Amino acid sequence: MSNKLAILAAALPLALAFHAPSAHADDAAAPVTGKVTVTLNYVRAVKETGSPDPAHDKDCTDQLKKPTSKYVGMPVTTEYSIDPKTLIESATSSFPSPVATQPLQLSVKLSPLGIASVYAFGAFRPAALPQAYVLFQVGLDFKNAVSTFLVLNPASTGYNCSISSSKSAPAVADFAAQAKQD
Repeated sequence: MSNKLAILAAALPLALAFHAPSAHADDAAAPVTGKVTVTLNYVRAVKETGSPDPAHDKDCTDQLKKPTSKYVGMPVTTEYSIDPKTLIESATSSFPSPVATQPLQLSVKLSPLGIASVYAFGAFRPAALPQAYVLFQVGLDFKNAVSTFLVLNPASTGYNCSISSSKSAPAVADFAAQAKQD
C-alpha cells in the first residue's frame, strides 16, 4: 500500500501541472496605447497625383506660414491604441486650428489605412478640417511617429501642399501606392 501512496504522491504534482491553467496559455497581448506629440515643419508641394512638385515648394511654405493658414510649427498630438495580435486599431489627432483667429483645439478621429510595415491612419477631408487630409503613422516597434497634413488647394492651382513632422516622411503618393498593393 505504501508503494501506491508513494506513486500517487509523486504523480499528483505532475497531474496538477497538466490540468492547472497555465499563466501563459491563451494570454492575449494587451493593446499598445500611446500618446505622441510632433511638430509640423517640413513643407513640400505635391501634384494632384500626389507626386512631388519641387517647383512649388516655396509657394507652399509661404502659404502654410500665413496667419490664415498657420501649419508651419503646429504641434500635433496623436493618441493611439493598437492591438498587434488582433490588429484592432484606433487613433485621434488633436491640434490647434490653423485657420482660427482665436485659440481653438481641433480633434480628428483617424481610420486605419492597412499599409504594410507601419501602423498608418488617416482622415480625408474631416469635418474639423475639410480642406485637408490628416495622416499619422508609427513603426511596428511603436517608434518614429510621423504626422503629415495634405492641404488641398483649388484645382486651378495645380498643386497641393504637404507638411510633415519628418523630412523623410513618405510622399502622399507613397501612401496611395502602398494602399493599392495591400
